[in-house]
Parts: sequence; C-alpha cells; structure tokens
Amino acid sequence: MGAWSCLLLSGIEGSKGFLHQLYAASGNFWQNLWDSVYKLFGRNDFAVGVIGSILFTNCVIWGANAIFLVLDTTGKPGFFMKYKVQMDKNVPVDRKKLKKAVKLVLFNGFVVAFPMTLLGIYTMKLRGCAFSGDLPTFTRVVVELIMFSLVEEFGFYYSHRLMYHPNVYKYIHKIHHEWTAPIGIICIYAHPLEHCIVNMMPVILGPIIMGSHLATAWVWYFITLMSTTISHCGYHFPFLPSQEAHDFHHQMFMNCFGVLGILDRLHGTDNIFRANKAYKRDKILLSLTPMSQQYPD
Repeated sequence: MGAWSCLLLSGIEGSKGFLHQLYAASGNFWQNLWDSVYKLFGRNDFAVGVIGSILFTNCVIWGANAIFLVLDTTGKPGFFMKYKVQMDKNVPVDRKKLKKAVKLVLFNGFVVAFPMTLLGIYTMKLRGCAFSGDLPTFTRVVVELIMFSLVEEFGFYYSHRLMYHPNVYKYIHKIHHEWTAPIGIICIYAHPLEHCIVNMMPVILGPIIMGSHLATAWVWYFITLMSTTISHCGYHFPFLPSQEAHDFHHQMFMNCFGVLGILDRLHGTDNIFRANKAYKRDKILLSLTPMSQQYPD
C-alpha cells in the first residue's frame, strides 16, 4: 500500500474518531436536556406529549416569525427589502389583515392543536413510542427524518389537492389563499379543518408510523415549522431554502401542491411553474445579489 493510501486511511480513521467523540459529547448534552424537559412536565408522558408539544411548536412559530413580522410591519431594516419575492406587495403589510391572521393563527396553534395533539400522542402511546429514557442514535434520527419527509410529501400533497375540490375550496381552503402574497405567520392561517387535515396530520403521521421517540418528533416539528415559515415568508434570503415554488403557488393557486416537489413532478402539477422565470430562481441564493435581479421577469 502506497504512502498516500496509508495517509488517506489514517485521515479517515482520525475523522471517524473525531466524529464519534463529537456525537458522544453532543449526545450527552441532548440527553441531559431532554431529561430536564421530561422532569419539567412531572415525568408524565401525556403532559410532555400534549402540553409540551403545543408550547414547543408555538414557540418555534412565533420565534421564527419575529424578524419577518418586524420586516413586514416596518419595512426595516431596509437592506432586506430587496429580497422580497413580490416587490410591490405587503409594503407594509395591511395591519387589519394581519390582525385577523394573528387571531386565527393563535386559535389554530393552541385550541385546534389540542385535540389533534392529544390524538397523536395517544396513538404514539399505543404504537409504543418512547417519551423518556435513552435518545435514539444520530443515524436512527437521520433515517427517521428522511422517512418523515416522504410521509409528509405524500400526505400533504394529496390532502392539499383535495382542498381544491369546488365544494371544499370555497368554504375551507379559500381562507388560506386570501394571501396571494404570503408572509411567514400565515403558514398556519387556515380553516381549522384544513389545519387538522393538511397541516398537522401529514406531520404527525411519520413519527407514529416509525414508532419514534418524542424527542425525534420534536426535532421534526421544528424542521417542518421552520420550513413552512420560510416557504411563506415572501423573502428569498441568501443561504436559506428557496420559497419560490410555494410563493408561486399562492399567486397561481393551481401549481406546486407538494413540499419536496416529487409528486408535483410525477403528476405534472408544476408545469406552469417550470415554464416561469420563478423556476430559475428556485434555488438557494449563494450571493448577496437578489434572485429577482439575477433572473428578472
């Protein structure tokens, strides 16, 4: 074996050792943190599962949207305004319209979420999901997150398409589409029935199917809430996931129904989007030059 090969193998083995130590140290931190959370809720599975999950998800929603609400209501810092997707919309946002949205978001986040979360936690208990004890390995968490994403894509796409039935859209989904130029906080601005079927159910199903630890479910909830906030925020910021597809959906209504884009491609429900300039902008911005300037309409 040559010297370069020996050096390469030594480097790989060294990296493995370093990553193992890093994961071990990180694992201790997260394990201690979760133990503290579980203790905070009296070591009661239903308390941490229902009350804890509702408080956690609402903290994520409002925490993630704090800076976006400042931007939308004040237009400051002005430097960030050049990253708006629809430049002439919500500058500033209509306060009356925003107030209406905030009321429904709070209602969905706390009141509507309670029975759905209770049902989800009860089902997780029946499934044998862990709420305490050792956290799953890093590899297990990654595998489960991938499976969650696929389950969500399936559940969200088809339930979302269902919302476009004429007898459903008029009374239910039309509420969400009052915002043709979305802002972050309207990610759960929807009819309560839609919030249950479209927003919550596809997200909750993954952890139930996989028999996941509640801590893994919380990681998943964090990811999905951050993702939907960015998808609705109305800004294409550098180094963040692109929200062009969902913003286009709010403008056109009849394209881009999914989360990952897999089923949209399969069913051809992204054809209009792919023919639009917005499709060229649908990627992570790796510079400070706005996509709207790189690919103008």
